[in-house]
Amino acid sequence: MTGPDGLFGEDPEVAKLAEEFERHGLALYERVCAYMDEAEIGEAFVAALLLDAAIKMRMAAYGMGVENPSVAGLKLDLDRLRREVDDVVRQTKKGAEDYIRLVKQARAEAELEDKRE
Repeated sequence: MTGPDGLFGEDPEVAKLAEEFERHGLALYERVCAYMDEAEIGEAFVAALLLDAAIKMRMAAYGMGVENPSVAGLKLDLDRLRREVDDVVRQTKKGAEDYIRLVKQARAEAELEDKRE
């Protein structure tokens, strides 16, 4: 997952925004994980649900946020959203090696813990 620096750059002017983004992101992640446990649903399914929700939220933000919403304007805003998502995915791919290393380490530790029990 890309951190706030990947989205906001390293400009000191946006440090507060980056911290707020990180704080809200962590809180949302924790709530989603709790819901996943409660509903007994998997990560891939939740990712699809969150993507759908993100698109709907962006559409609502456009519809309520502009003076005169239009089909063409919505389509342009959805194109902007796609570019933003592409940017996040591109940034996240740069950290793929580190992420996989951490996942393998966590899985190995969990396996050792299971063997101890």
